[in-house]
Amino acid sequence: MALNLGLLGFSIFLSLFETSKGKENFQKKEVKHKNYSFSVGNLVETYKKSPLRKLQDEEVIFLTLKIFADKQYDYDQNIYVAQGNVKALINNGVLKSDFLSYDKSTGILSAKGDIRFTKGGQYFRAEEFKFDLLKKEGFIKDAYGIFDIKNVSDDLKIDTNLNKTEVQNRTNSRENNTYDDGIEFDFGNIKLPDNKITRTNKSIGSINNWRFKSNLIMIEENGWESNRIIFTNDPFDPHQVAFEGIDVIAEEEEDGRLVITSSKTNLILENRTKLFLGKRVLGRKKKSKNKLEFVLDSKDRDGLVLVRRSNTKTIKKNIKLDFQPQFMISRAILGKTNSYKNTQNKNINFSDLVGLNIKLKATNDDWSFDSLNDLSTLNTSRIFSGLRHSSSFRKYFRMPIIDDSSFNIFTTYRSRAWNGTIGETEIKSAFGGFIEKTKYFTTGELKNNLNIRIGSAKYEAEKFENTDLISLWRSSVFASIDSQYQLWRGESEENHKKNMTLFSPVLINPELVLKSNITSAYFNYLNSGDQGFLKLSIGPEIRLGKLERSFFDYTKLSVMPGVKIKFGNSPFKFDKAIDLKTLNVSLMQQIYGPLIFDVVSNLNIDNNSKNFGEYYHTKLGLLWQKRSYECGIYYHPNNYAGGLYFRINGFKFANSVKPVF
Repeated sequence: MALNLGLLGFSIFLSLFETSKGKENFQKKEVKHKNYSFSVGNLVETYKKSPLRKLQDEEVIFLTLKIFADKQYDYDQNIYVAQGNVKALINNGVLKSDFLSYDKSTGILSAKGDIRFTKGGQYFRAEEFKFDLLKKEGFIKDAYGIFDIKNVSDDLKIDTNLNKTEVQNRTNSRENNTYDDGIEFDFGNIKLPDNKITRTNKSIGSINNWRFKSNLIMIEENGWESNRIIFTNDPFDPHQVAFEGIDVIAEEEEDGRLVITSSKTNLILENRTKLFLGKRVLGRKKKSKNKLEFVLDSKDRDGLVLVRRSNTKTIKKNIKLDFQPQFMISRAILGKTNSYKNTQNKNINFSDLVGLNIKLKATNDDWSFDSLNDLSTLNTSRIFSGLRHSSSFRKYFRMPIIDDSSFNIFTTYRSRAWNGTIGETEIKSAFGGFIEKTKYFTTGELKNNLNIRIGSAKYEAEKFENTDLISLWRSSVFASIDSQYQLWRGESEENHKKNMTLFSPVLINPELVLKSNITSAYFNYLNSGDQGFLKLSIGPEIRLGKLERSFFDYTKLSVMPGVKIKFGNSPFKFDKAIDLKTLNVSLMQQIYGPLIFDVVSNLNIDNNSKNFGEYYHTKLGLLWQKRSYECGIYYHPNNYAGGLYFRINGFKFANSVKPVF
C-alpha cells in the first residue's frame, strides 16, 4: 500500500485486517470467552464486505500476521478487540501492547498501553496509537524510539517478498556501542587535525542512529510531523548532547532514504545549555554546510572575512563546481589594505572588499582533475597580486615493479610554502609533472607507509639568500617511509563493557609504540648544481591513562629526535635542506574532566645552526572532549593561523540501548 506511513513503524497497521490475504491465519486455535466462540482466521474473509473495499486493487498487499493475547473478542464480525499481553507478528516485525482494537465500519485501528514495535534496526514505544485507514491519518502519543535511518524504510515496508534473512541481519544484536560516524562544524584558516584520541575522524556529515522522543506525532499520508521532538545521538543516559526540533516533518526521498527536517533547531548540551542552530536536516547523504561562515585570514584579506557558501553545481555527473563569494569585513573597517606588499598604494575601493573562491573537480574511472582559484580582491589593478591558483591532473595506472601508481601534471601560481625555521616563503609560479606511488603494508607486527615520487618541474621562487626571484628546472627523486611497532599494550578491564567512557567515544588502552621516519631526496637544478639528503627520525610514543577519571587520567607523549645528512645546496628558499638536527615533541594532557591541552612542536637542536633553539611548525590546542561531542580551538603561532571546531559523534547502538531518555 503506497501510503509511506512506514516512516515510524506503524504503517503495518494500515492493512492488518482489511487487506490481509496471507495464506496463514492469524491464530489457529479458537478463543472462547463467556458464550462466544471465535476463530481469528475468519477475519480475513470479511475483506469483500468492508467499506475499505473501495481502496484500489493495487493498494492491496499480502501479510503474514499472527496475533496472540490473553483475551480476544469479535463483536458481530465488526469490531475486533485483543486485551492483555497482546503480541502481533507481522512480516518479521513484532508489535506488543496492552490493548488492540479495530473497527471495520469506521476503519479505525487503535492500540493503548505500553506499545512496542521492533523490526530490523528500528524500535519504537508509545502509550497510545490511533489510525484512520480511510482518511489515512492518525497520531501517536508519548512516543520514544530508536532510528536506523539508512534502513528505516526497508525495515518497515509491508512486503511479503521481504527477505527474512536480510531483516534478521539488520536486527540489532551488537553487545557494544561503537563509534561509527559524525557531523563536524569548523571555522578558521587551518586544516583541523583528526581526533588524536580516537585516531580517526569519522565525521562523514551525517549520523545514522538516533534516539527520539515526542509527546505527540501526527501521521499523514506522505509522512509524519511533530510540533516538538527531541533527538540524541548518545546511547547512554544522562545524554550529553541532544537536538530539539520544532515543527518537524519527516518524508521519504526518491531513493527510499528517510529525511527529517526541522524548521527550528536547538542544540542542547549536558541538558542545560541551549544553542539556536536554525533549520536542520537529518538523514541526508551529503554533508550540509552553513551558507554563511567567518574565516580569519590576516595575510591575504587583512583579517576577518565573511564567506557565502553556494550549493555545488554538478555538470554531467562527473564535474563539480563551487563558488564562494567573500566580503572583507576587517578591510572595510580599516578603510585600507596591508595585504599587497608589492604595491605602495594601500587605498581601497569597493572591488577590494569582494573576493571569490572557485573550485572545479572532474573525475572519471582512472583520472581526476582539480583546480582552485582564490581571489582576495576583484580590483583589476591588483588582480594578479590577489590571485592564488593551483591545478592538478592525476591519471592512475600500473607500472612494473611498483604496481598501482599515478601520473600527475600540476600548475601553481603564488603558492605558499613553509620550510622549517626559515618559515614561510612563496613560489611565484611552477608547472611540471611527477609519478607517485603510495603503499601501506605490514611486515610482521611492523606497520609501514611508503611514498615514492619522481618528477621534474620548472619553479620561479625566492632565492635562499634574499627575496629575489629565480626561475629554474628541478628534477627530483623523493622517498619516505613511516613505520611503527607496538612494544607494549595494556589490557582493558573486564568491567569496561560499554566500550566507551564519559570523555571518549572509544575504549582507550595504554600503550608504548616505537615510531620512525626515513626520508631521502635528490634534487638536480638545471645548470645550478644539485642537493641531496637523508633524514632519520626515531622515538617512542607512550599513552597512559584511560580518560575515565577527572584528573590527569590521560597522557599521550611522543618524542622523536631527527638527524639529517646532506650534500650540495639548493638555490631556492622553499626546498633548502636546513635544520639538520631536530626534536619533535607532541603532548596531549588531560587537565580536568573533559579539558585537554594539545601541543605539537619542532625544535632546532643543531649547535652549528644560526637558528639553534628556534621552534617551528608549532600547533597549540585547547580541547573539550566528551563521549558524544567535542570542541576545541587551535592556534599556529608561526604563521598566525587558527581555527575552531565542533564535532558530534555518531554510534552504532548496542542492543542494550534504551529508547526512553
